[in-house]
Amino acid sequence: MKNGGRRSYSSPLRAEQAAATRDRIVDATVALLQGADPGSFGMQDVADQAGVSLRTVYRVFPTKDDLLDGVLAAIKERFDQIAGTPPTTREEFDASVAGAVRAVYELEPLYRALFATIAGRETHQRGAGERQATFEAAFADDLAGLPPEQVQMVVSLLHLLTSSRSVLWLKDYAGLDADRASAAIGWAVAALATAAREGER
Repeated sequence: MKNGGRRSYSSPLRAEQAAATRDRIVDATVALLQGADPGSFGMQDVADQAGVSLRTVYRVFPTKDDLLDGVLAAIKERFDQIAGTPPTTREEFDASVAGAVRAVYELEPLYRALFATIAGRETHQRGAGERQATFEAAFADDLAGLPPEQVQMVVSLLHLLTSSRSVLWLKDYAGLDADRASAAIGWAVAALATAAREGER
């Protein structure tokens, strides 16, 4: 098909090159976020770190918020590759804890880089609604019959127990390896779900 004298087509090679450029920019951002003063870098710093032009960075990520969203998307993609498909039922959730914890341990530098700035933490927080919906669906039987404020309380605690920050806390302050952290989180989640189901609240 021609458009204004130019042939319009989709090139797999071009798509691969675009994806590789995006990955380079994201990886460069992660490296900068892990620096001594992670909040001070600008788009030019990202371009220099990635070895691309400033124009290229802006073409891929028009704003710094878009760039941080790109970092979060990269973390999620790599997380899913390690942990597997996000759970939709209680059984799937229970089975997914070990993989999710292992993913956080393996992606630790990425999470720490994201949490190093206010903007990064805000970017991560924007996904809270999606994670809350996952908990409400997976624990629907345990939450059945609870008043809305108690559902919110239980879901919030489930979110806290399984969050990447809690996993890293268990590593940093309790000295747990991935297997023991998985066991601790699995036990706490089961205890909370049982308490909610049995009315011990």
